[in-house]
Parts: sequence; structure tokens; C-alpha cells
Amino acid sequence: MSNQPQPHRDRYDVSGNIEAEYFDEARAVLVNKLGLHTLEELHVAEEEGLAKAYEELLADVRVDTPMTCDLLRHIHAAIFGHIYEWAGHWRTVTISKPGITWPPPLFVPQSMDEFERTVLKKHPAHTLVDEDAFCSAIAEIQGEFLTVHPFREGNARTIKLMTDLLAAQTGRRLLVYDDSDAGRDTYIRAASEAFKMNYQPMTDVIRAALAAAKRL
Repeated sequence: MSNQPQPHRDRYDVSGNIEAEYFDEARAVLVNKLGLHTLEELHVAEEEGLAKAYEELLADVRVDTPMTCDLLRHIHAAIFGHIYEWAGHWRTVTISKPGITWPPPLFVPQSMDEFERTVLKKHPAHTLVDEDAFCSAIAEIQGEFLTVHPFREGNARTIKLMTDLLAAQTGRRLLVYDDSDAGRDTYIRAASEAFKMNYQPMTDVIRAALAAAKRL
């Protein structure tokens, strides 16, 4: 067996069902409804789904629409439903990456019920008039959601869309995140800190994203 390091092609170690099935031996392209066999094609399809979901959901959300787990599943399905069979469903595989193991799938429904009860319900739009309160709330929502990682893929995009809906409910612009390599690394580090219930790094990310939105 070769001792050469293997290319890092997949973010997660998984085991199980269709959520762990790939079209390629390199385990880079997940089995999908569209029969796409390259990451480039898959990324294009995902971005198209994300843009369409933003358009539809921003048109549908009301000022008093509650942020719930049902809405999260609906958002995920709106983004990825045309691509993956498992879109809109809590994951049924174990996922991990070096240094982090998310809750086993058996505990995801319970974890998400607690997330809705103790985090989402704590931050309705009408309580987020103050900018500090808004940034802190969005940071906690995103951080706690990402500690569960309830979907097989697309967790960050899903929770960012939900919190953009919350921003719209408060009369704010959609947040503009730093999409550079450095910005993505900062976001990942902030999500990791949320595992320790340290939301300040994520609060800083949200504050910067809000400031960037205001400059548009």
C-alpha cells in the first residue's frame, strides 16, 4: 500500500445509504438525480438551485413567518431538491472531519427539536431591532445549527438563507459574506468556536457581512 498522502476530495467520512453513494471512485461526486458526474457540473446545479430558492423564499416569507425546523427542511429542499433524493431530510449518515464529529444521525431529530426550542424561538424578528442584538442572534443561530450539521450537504448555505430571511424580516439587506479563501477559513474557524459556545468569532463574521451589505 502506498504511503503517499491521498488528495483531500471529500470533507466527510460517511457510511450508510444513498447519502454515502458516489458516481466516482475518488468519492468526489455524490449520486444525484441529474446524473452529473463532475464536481463542476454539480456546483453549477447547486448554485442555480440556491439562486432560485432565494428568489422564491424571499417572495414568500412574511414579516411574521416563524423560523422553524420545518422551514429549514423546506429551504434545504428548495435549494437541493432537484439534485438529491435526500434533500429536505435530516441526514441518516455519520459525518466527521479531522477534529470534529457531529452528532450521530440517531440524535439529529432530538438535537434539532432542541435547537428550535432554545435558539430559533428565542430570536423572533421583532426582537432584533438593535444591530448588536441582530448580529449576536444570527451568530448564535448559525453557530448552533452548524454544531448539529443536520443535513448531508449544504448546511451553511441553508442556514445562511434562513438568516437572510430573518434579516429581510427586520428590514435589513441580505448579508454579504467574504467569499475569498481567507473569508471561508474565517467562517469555518468561527463555526468551530461555536462548538465551545464561543459565538464572538461568528458575531464578528456576521457584523462584517452586515457592513458589506450596507456598502452595496
